[in-house]
Amino acid sequence: MLRRRLPEARAFLGQLLGRVSHEGRTDAAAAVSSPFGHFVERLIGGGAPASRAPSDLAEAGGATSARRGARGRDPASLTVHFLRHSCGLAEADAAKAAERVRLRSTKNAHAVLALLRDTLGMPPASIARLVAAFPALLASTTIGARFDFYLHELGLSPAEVRRFVLASPNRFLTAGLDGRLRPNQRLLRDLLGSDENVLAAVKQSIELIYDNLEVMLLPKLQALRDHGVTEEVLVKLVVTHPKALVHRSTRFDEGLAAMKDFGVSPDSGIFPYAFGVFAKIYQSKWDRRMENYLSLGWTEEQIRRAFTKHPYCMSVSDDKVRQLMRFLSEKLGWDPEYVSSSPTVLSFSYEKRLLPRYKVLDILVSKGVLKKGIRMGHLTISEKKFVERCRARVAKVASPPKVALALALEQLL
Repeated sequence: MLRRRLPEARAFLGQLLGRVSHEGRTDAAAAVSSPFGHFVERLIGGGAPASRAPSDLAEAGGATSARRGARGRDPASLTVHFLRHSCGLAEADAAKAAERVRLRSTKNAHAVLALLRDTLGMPPASIARLVAAFPALLASTTIGARFDFYLHELGLSPAEVRRFVLASPNRFLTAGLDGRLRPNQRLLRDLLGSDENVLAAVKQSIELIYDNLEVMLLPKLQALRDHGVTEEVLVKLVVTHPKALVHRSTRFDEGLAAMKDFGVSPDSGIFPYAFGVFAKIYQSKWDRRMENYLSLGWTEEQIRRAFTKHPYCMSVSDDKVRQLMRFLSEKLGWDPEYVSSSPTVLSFSYEKRLLPRYKVLDILVSKGVLKKGIRMGHLTISEKKFVERCRARVAKVASPPKVALALALEQLL
């Protein structure tokens, strides 16, 4: 009734509610918090006095527990509060991240955190790391659709999505679904022939799904075709070593020249592996690996032969190569000429493969079961065949030594 009969009362009561201090500043917050202020505000219909600032309006509005917790804060302070208490960021990190995102509501941000936690199984420390690196994801309304694509259309596991999103959150979470992700998936499927091959390639290099393939990949594939590489070899290269095609264009050109120099035929089964390994290794590292082999008594011709038989011998660390060559030389008497003819032995684990097998084989040699000594094939055959052959040889030994020998070997096999 007061509002209808005395319209000027609203302005008058607003002046009462927004007392001016001696310094000339409006003390609206103090007025609203007093019992008189609440009475006046109800009397004039809950409207805010004309003298109240925008920040005071935001302060007076909180109804939910989250807004009550952030009462008196502008969007910037609400964002910092959420980053610290809901995302687990340290104060300095939260302040820095808040410069890149503003939350006027925490509803969507809570939904994003639930997605990271419940769908991807991301632990709190990883969530904090991701939010600090890419705080804009808290305001994203399409992140759920992207994760659905990665998980269900592409076929990545939650663990793989976690790994990729933490490694490159900006590119992984901003690529357009219909503008980039799905078109790339279709292009790769046409090129590689199956969803299984697409998934295998993407696992090796996630750039294949969110980069511009028409610029990054297709010209290199055409260069390989012009070099004489068959479609079958191209598919194997993209599936097994896509990083050789998406990084360092100069190394790509050097790789083509090197394959010709090594005598690796572009239509051979070894080409995708030899080219893939070479193109991924910087020239400085390649030179260092060459020097390491040479220091162990290898010749350049032996190194080249080993590479064309088993390209991964150039991916083995220098320390491991020295350890294995010392073992093979001292325990088995093998020289670089023999090892370079079967270089796969250099990729095996010393602790889990070579040393345990040597102990078994050494017993068989000492008991006269292996009359021709230990050969390369004993170390390179599969675990199943190795065990079967050892037991078969023991079975041929005459008793009574057979029982003791069998017990000794069973402890090692």
